[in-house]
Amino acid sequence: MKYRLILHFVLVSVLLSAGCSQQTPTTNQNENLTVSLLYPTEKTEIEMGQTLKGIIKVLDEQGKVVENVQVTLKVSDPAGKLVVSLPSMFGSGDVYRTDTWTIPHRVQEGVWTLTAEAKTGAHQGIASQTFRVNSSVSEMLLNKYGFWVDSPGLRGIVPTLAKEQGDAQNGDVIWGGIIPAQHVFPESWLEVLWREGNFNLASAQAVRDFIFNTLGNPGNYPLRSLESFEQVRFKKWDAWKVKARGQLSRYDEEWMIFYAPEVNKTYALGTTVVLAPVGIDAHATLRNSFEPHPEIQASGTAPKPLPKLLPPVELISPELGTRFFGVDQPIVLKWKPAKELAEDEYYLVSIDYNYEEGNPGIQYTTRETQFTLPESLYHLPNCGVFNWRVTLMHQTGLGQDGQPKGEPVSFNSLYWYVQWLYPPGEEAPFKPLCPNEQF
Repeated sequence: MKYRLILHFVLVSVLLSAGCSQQTPTTNQNENLTVSLLYPTEKTEIEMGQTLKGIIKVLDEQGKVVENVQVTLKVSDPAGKLVVSLPSMFGSGDVYRTDTWTIPHRVQEGVWTLTAEAKTGAHQGIASQTFRVNSSVSEMLLNKYGFWVDSPGLRGIVPTLAKEQGDAQNGDVIWGGIIPAQHVFPESWLEVLWREGNFNLASAQAVRDFIFNTLGNPGNYPLRSLESFEQVRFKKWDAWKVKARGQLSRYDEEWMIFYAPEVNKTYALGTTVVLAPVGIDAHATLRNSFEPHPEIQASGTAPKPLPKLLPPVELISPELGTRFFGVDQPIVLKWKPAKELAEDEYYLVSIDYNYEEGNPGIQYTTRETQFTLPESLYHLPNCGVFNWRVTLMHQTGLGQDGQPKGEPVSFNSLYWYVQWLYPPGEEAPFKPLCPNEQF
């Protein structure tokens, strides 16, 4: 009897144990995780200096999202050298995201490798794929022309190379951009001009002569005047800081001009800012990363050569911004002769003005060194401001209007203007539709 009771107890215990094991499933210690790299993809191309942020998805063997795992994204260069390991956090969209990481400058260009690793206890998964790292504009300028400068992207502006001329010895680049806005666009521009040799910038007049006689008429926008010259120290070089007046008052323009003996080049760094970020010296921010690199044997050539032109025509009068009322007094524009004109050379006088959202332009030709504004301009719908500049031209033919047409021999002159207004108490025969800044 005692033996039967013991056997009964053992059988009951075994059955109960079997029932419990069916209700609580065990974990497969060899279960693998499926890791997917959602970004960057194999088609992704990122420039040096731009940012990367990895996005990774982790699933279990049943295809369910796994939250509590350790996920790391490893980034290796084309040589296979590990550059950085980025931890990630689980978040919205049921994915893991790394922190933002900036790809360093001056690294190896080409196909880089991403390796995403997920681990939790004995469970793990791995995925790899490639993306491409390209040289930035900064690297391109260094390799082609022998100088380094950071991207001029204030306020989140994505800059583009707007101009590239010359070669490693003598050249000109303009780099910058705008943010489209309702009325006034935030802008930041950097222009770098360089000429081989020492131009002996011992005085403000020598600097002015270098700008106009050697560089021509620099700037991203038409230049009205050079306002002031100040001797300063720019990094390790003696320099001149020049304030300039651009086409419109919102264009905050400045130039830093200096000779760098280590590369035997004279540089002019022009910066233009509209709606600069608060609390910084925007001009210094744009240019302070500039540095020539004599160890770089630069021999690059730009897509376009530097134009071979004479210095700009020098304007005389009326002085910039002179105001006239009515038509009793003729407005005579005067300038110095650029040279003794050949038979096929002439001056092109370009006039433009604003009205509503338009900017009509009219061109006149003359072989004289002065031109009288036609009274007909006064009566056209306008905003009372007439811009003018002069260019020496070589005639190549005749236009449909019978006037000469040709190609420039000189750079454009400065961009001056006169105000031509209706006298007080006399109403203009058109509505004053002038929503935009005039000067």
